[in-house]
Amino acid sequence: MRQQMDVLPPAGEKVLYVFCDFETTQNTDYTDKANLHVPKLVCVQQVCSRCEDEENVVDCVRCCKRKQSFW
Repeated sequence: MRQQMDVLPPAGEKVLYVFCDFETTQNTDYTDKANLHVPKLVCVQQVCSRCEDEENVVDCVRCCKRKQSFW
């Protein structure tokens, strides 16, 4: 039987959520009508199914460092 692709699998123990945000500049011309988005800052936050309900967790044994920034 074929599985539907629009249905998420059960969460269980092996779920990792990754959220990211890119701060960019548009100072570089790409074409006459568009500018190139150049990343200046990338922020990432990851949360696993074990620590997602914990608010004050900085590091998790399973998903490691929860918040990271890259310049």
